[in-house]
Amino acid sequence: MKKLKKRFIVPAVVFILGMCALIGAIYVVGKSQEQQNRTNAKLNAMTYTERIYGELMEGIGVTDSLKQVVISGDGNINRFYDIAANMMDDSIQSIQIAPNGVVTEIYPEESNESSKIDLINDSDRGEISRYARDNDTVIMQGPLELKQGGYGIAVRNPVYLENENGQKSFWGFTIVILKVPEIFSESVEALSSFGYKYSLQKFASPWDDTYEWVYGSKEELNDPVIYDFNVYGYKWRLEILPKSGFYNNRYLLYLFIGGGVIVLLLAGLTAALISINENRKNFKRLADRCTDRYLQQARF
Repeated sequence: MKKLKKRFIVPAVVFILGMCALIGAIYVVGKSQEQQNRTNAKLNAMTYTERIYGELMEGIGVTDSLKQVVISGDGNINRFYDIAANMMDDSIQSIQIAPNGVVTEIYPEESNESSKIDLINDSDRGEISRYARDNDTVIMQGPLELKQGGYGIAVRNPVYLENENGQKSFWGFTIVILKVPEIFSESVEALSSFGYKYSLQKFASPWDDTYEWVYGSKEELNDPVIYDFNVYGYKWRLEILPKSGFYNNRYLLYLFIGGGVIVLLLAGLTAALISINENRKNFKRLADRCTDRYLQQARF
């Protein structure tokens, strides 16, 4: 009975200990894999937030250039359409000027006539436009659904003119409407090709720290890598997550299956060795009995 117990208990103990060691090894490998993937994701998040920041600043730079034209012309812009045409690119929906906060000129004008509105008193744009005017700061509103189709971010840059006495007066806004996602096209396409899900968000307004979705995955990402950056006082956030997650579940499954087979073989080998050892002892006892019997017969 004791031998029978030994034959089954010892291999079972070897199997249990082996599986515990295997699970521990898989846990360590999984954690190491997660850490490596998170590090790679953080590096990619840093890289692509710099690109997104550059793309945004390039679009905002259009309003800065137009602002300098207004200031150098003492509030007058000659040949606005020619200047705006030279500033256009595929990521810009339109370029506008709004003296006293009222949009008077838009390039291209076709299909944009309805955008000639009083920004200061508009129900949807008034509060944030007044904030830009009163605080002399660039504001970004949106993404907004465009009447021409698609979505855009409105960038409004307040312009102030200075008189001979050094007193400043509000002239109006230089404005650019940036297309979404075209303004981020290179960055988001690269993230997608590298196997990441992503979500780009920004503060709803300078006084509201609620994040609003700009582009990417609308559903909440589960434990993503987060990278924050600022654009003219607006806090932006990029969340990225590998499409397959931070764990390579297939690799860990293969590791578990392979390790499990080895543990089973070790348990089987242990059982075989115990059986061989018991058979050797049985053969030895049988041989000893035969020898004793032979010696007893030889005496008689």
